[in-house]
Amino acid sequence: MTQSPKTCTTGSMLTYSLGECANSLVMNGIFGFAMLFYTKSLGLDPTWAGLAMSLSVFWEAVTEPVMGHVSDHTRSRWGRRHPYMLLGGLLMALCSYLIWTVPGACRGSQMAIFWYLVAMNLLLRTGLTLFFIPYMALGFEMCGDYQGRSRLQGIRQIFNMAANFAGPAMAWTLFFKDKGCVQATTVEANYHHMGGCFGAATAVFVLLVMIFTFRWHEDTRAVARDSQHGWLRDFLIDMREILADPNPRWVLVFIFVVCAGMVIVSSLQMFVYDDFMKFPAWQKSMAHGGTMVGMALGALLSMGLAKRFDKKGAVLIGGTISVLCNLMLALLFLTGLVKPDATLAIGGATLPLALVLFVIFHAGYWLGNGIMLPISTAMMADVSEVRRLQTGEVKDGGYSSVFSLAMRMAISFSLMVAGWCLSGIGYQVPKNGQAVTQTPQAIWNLGLVTFVIGAGICLASLLAIRFYPISRERLERLRDGFSP
Repeated sequence: MTQSPKTCTTGSMLTYSLGECANSLVMNGIFGFAMLFYTKSLGLDPTWAGLAMSLSVFWEAVTEPVMGHVSDHTRSRWGRRHPYMLLGGLLMALCSYLIWTVPGACRGSQMAIFWYLVAMNLLLRTGLTLFFIPYMALGFEMCGDYQGRSRLQGIRQIFNMAANFAGPAMAWTLFFKDKGCVQATTVEANYHHMGGCFGAATAVFVLLVMIFTFRWHEDTRAVARDSQHGWLRDFLIDMREILADPNPRWVLVFIFVVCAGMVIVSSLQMFVYDDFMKFPAWQKSMAHGGTMVGMALGALLSMGLAKRFDKKGAVLIGGTISVLCNLMLALLFLTGLVKPDATLAIGGATLPLALVLFVIFHAGYWLGNGIMLPISTAMMADVSEVRRLQTGEVKDGGYSSVFSLAMRMAISFSLMVAGWCLSGIGYQVPKNGQAVTQTPQAIWNLGLVTFVIGAGICLASLLAIRFYPISRERLERLRDGFSP
């Protein structure tokens, strides 16, 4: 007998995706502005700044598998997911403001600033773990059909980019307008204002997703407890079995590598806007907003590409687009073929040629990532279903947490690398509030790392996903009761 997979309506997918807006405002705000805040405003050495962010992401990577196990085994009137989503969501909303507000008592030295930032990042990441792992597992449970999963993850990614555009992208115009010779990214008050707005909006989105998805909760108080060895040993057994499963292996390798490249690029691209291209505030909003538009279009395209070329083929197409677009940026701007201030006169009007070309290919790099990310998440949901079909065990929380673990480990590693890159290329940070001038070589090296190394890491990730073993045909055979 064919096992009919659970699915959900487009309306349910849309309301579920509101939770991604909360995640987006917090994480994209951190990825976009934290390194600027730590270095340009607080004067923290880039190596210490990268380490502060890296330690917190490493903590998140360690705690997420635990959260997945706890969520899967929770017995509650309100279900396995929603209690943690509420608690974690409100905690990360609060911390997303406090992280931009360093008390005077913590400003006595570089180390005092460093440890305050570590503490706030740890609290924020704890909240994110409590919210995001159950939230992702809820999506696995809501939609079980092969193409529906791609649609759900694609819509979720579109909401991520919509919030990213309305928040971090528009922050350049709303909070970071340069005044005279003072770069707005060096003014600490600008970050306070941004953090307050983002924190309030995050809390609203958390409450909305709780309300709209609560009908999907399942009272699990009557579910039999399957613990035989104690909590810790059960957790270790779960993780061992999931990590030993060959089906997700290449998805995990892929997501680690591709996320490492994305985080390095996203951490450095703000410096590219500020120092390499020297964009004014409105052009920074266009460049940064173009990345969100690219990601959203990629997520939209991912649904059709997955249907036409299956999931693995769609990921390969997305990766190829990202690689080619970043190499085009290197060709145009690192060679001097197009100067950062280049313009083009058309019919009496002056077109900012450099901005147009930069936005097109920069957005193209993120369009490719927008194709890859939601499909790879849907791949992990397929893997979790294969496990359920073969063993009868529900491990959506475990599989989603291991997938997120690979992402967080990549983020932790690449944030340190981003800090090392800034120090290694000779990038100078303000000392005692004094402005500094970057050398031409440091600026050129900044472009080299962002464009060329970003493309190379993306290319390496495609070598891994080629070995992903699950296809639409294989999953359908399993559902029909046949061996794979």
